[in-house]
Amino acid sequence: MQFLYYAILFFLAILLSFLFFRLSKHKRIKNLDKIYKIFALILALVFAVSYGLFKEAIASTVGVVFGTPILSPFYTIVSLFLTWFTYAGVLLLILYPFFKIKTIQNLIKFFVLPVAILNIIFFLPNLQALVGTSVFDVFSIKAFAYAIECGLVFVFSLLIVIKSGKIKITKIEVRNVLLAILPILLCILPPYFLHVLFGDYGMNLELEGLTPEHRIMVYGSLIIPILIYFFLKNKDAKVIRFSLLYLSLGMLITFMFNYKLETFLNPTSWPLHLCHTAMYIVPICLIFKWEKLFYFTYFINVLGAFLAMVMPNTGDGLSVFDPGLVVFWVNHYSAFFMPLLVVALGVFSRPKWKQFVYSMVGFAVYFLLILFINAWFTNYNSGVDFFFVNSDFIADKLGLWAEHLRDITASFQIGNLTFLFYPLYQVLFFLVYVGFAFGMWFIYEQFFSLARQYRDIAERKKKIKLDELALKILLNGKGVNEPVNEEGINKLILKNFSKKYGDSKKYAVKDANLEVNGGEIFGFLGPNGAGKSTIIKSIVGIQPITSGVIEICGFDCQNQSIMAKKQIGFVPDHYALYEKLTGREYINYIADLYGVSLEDRTARLKKYVDQFELEQAIDNTIKTYSHGMKQKITIISALIHNPKLWILDEPLTGLDPNSIFQVKKCMKDHVKKGNIVFFSSHIIDVVERICDRIAIINKGKILGIYLISDLEKQGIKLEEFYLNTIKGKN
Repeated sequence: MQFLYYAILFFLAILLSFLFFRLSKHKRIKNLDKIYKIFALILALVFAVSYGLFKEAIASTVGVVFGTPILSPFYTIVSLFLTWFTYAGVLLLILYPFFKIKTIQNLIKFFVLPVAILNIIFFLPNLQALVGTSVFDVFSIKAFAYAIECGLVFVFSLLIVIKSGKIKITKIEVRNVLLAILPILLCILPPYFLHVLFGDYGMNLELEGLTPEHRIMVYGSLIIPILIYFFLKNKDAKVIRFSLLYLSLGMLITFMFNYKLETFLNPTSWPLHLCHTAMYIVPICLIFKWEKLFYFTYFINVLGAFLAMVMPNTGDGLSVFDPGLVVFWVNHYSAFFMPLLVVALGVFSRPKWKQFVYSMVGFAVYFLLILFINAWFTNYNSGVDFFFVNSDFIADKLGLWAEHLRDITASFQIGNLTFLFYPLYQVLFFLVYVGFAFGMWFIYEQFFSLARQYRDIAERKKKIKLDELALKILLNGKGVNEPVNEEGINKLILKNFSKKYGDSKKYAVKDANLEVNGGEIFGFLGPNGAGKSTIIKSIVGIQPITSGVIEICGFDCQNQSIMAKKQIGFVPDHYALYEKLTGREYINYIADLYGVSLEDRTARLKKYVDQFELEQAIDNTIKTYSHGMKQKITIISALIHNPKLWILDEPLTGLDPNSIFQVKKCMKDHVKKGNIVFFSSHIIDVVERICDRIAIINKGKILGIYLISDLEKQGIKLEEFYLNTIKGKN
């Protein structure tokens, strides 16, 4: 009769769900997402009742074959696996409406729905496995909730499958489902699962004092979060957040095996230990995006969990598969690596000093609260010891000096209650923990620094591969050292070049187009901040291009950067030389970089040393040079490889009249060979006398390109023309 009652409940749940399903198809229901979310929240509530009331009856089985299962071995194993799979299915259904990820949808199609159908087929043994064989003799709220849960899971998964359309899946989607199925199951494995299957295997396990078994567990536990990081690091932000939330909730469900309703009815057994709080804080922060609360667990819980893993209080002589040991390890293991993963994967940003201080304030509040609760609850249960500050568990591991600190006590009475404290020991406990937390922060930063370096290297390798592919397409069968654009073999070309810095929405240069031919000296004019240096630095490869193309003698500046740079000689406005070298050593160093032969460099060096009158100084260290002499060394080093494009950014600053004359002569000699001189200067008289053409730039836009000879024919002075152009009068 009782079975009939639960069966009616089960089918009533299905009927109500189908009515809900029909409602979702109504013309007036336009927002199916809301229907899904309501369904998910109802399912979450029902599951909380079904799972949270009492421990599953099947958990009392120790070894399904050789033990005393409450059902036959076959039904025990079937119910054990279905219970496990149902937990995973329920969690997927609850989270799906809030993420709408394709892989979750496929998991619901090909995993959750079949599990829901099996739950219907094996409804009777499942009910007995969860509640006990007496379920049909007395009324059970847990059985009541489970019946409704089965109906909701079946209809909700069926609704998602129907609404998703055709049941088709690509090879990539199959791969994603297969990759996801094992992790989603492992992180929600019931703590009694292995104990039920294999019994007390591995009895007398010793975890005290870093025994070999203990070391294996600690060292081996470091592998999983590393694998999770590498698997998720390149995923979409939504996928990362879902994965971490599922992982944290799955482990919370495993942890809650020891904290059912009967536990919460006894305050002295509440999960108030520091590592216990992490099980709740991490999923709450991920759900509501509470970044400030998260940093408490990042700085405080991680350290506490690590210490608990190193100094477990589980006792010796346990079985490897003991449910209590599994819950202990899942609890502290999760509290240890989950906060680190959340930050490493970028869900929350890396904290600064302010967040650390706030965390310590939060820890102080928690610590004082725990001191008070310990002192209060000890009146009812002498074994109360939240966070191990009420007993000698930690002191015993530190030695006699710590034990002596606990001899100093303070107490007061409130009615019949005695509140006992160990002030010196507990204050020192707090301060040492804060110090350890600060040290852990330092360790975090070292790890994140290494991770960032790895990420930078990986991104560079990825970019190199993409550049190689882009270059191969551009070359279209030509050699890598051949120019992409053979028509531009003796030109500097900018096509729709744009540049903006960082996250700025404003462009430093926007849609600049320019073509400079071989055999001409080209002047580049503009006020400070106009964009001259931005263009020059992008041409020479000091900074990347936001968009557009720069070609240097036919070579693409982005995709053939090495060949493009070989064509350039650059004299910057602010140079930096190796001042412990002599002038000759420095120029030879630059010549080595460009692969200039000994014969060529010797001839060119002699020519320029004589021209710039450096015979007496060339073998002295550069630190003894004047500003003008350093400028000359910079010019010679830019010309030592005879570049096709010579770029000068304010090169005449600090030079005497004779040196200025020599630089101008070098420019003219260089273009006579068919080369290009690209010349930026504020000295307009020099530009007017030496340049063939000029470009005027202002506010990141090239305002025009002009022939000096045309201006001369019109009797226009360049200085006046330049000022009027900048002011918008031309």
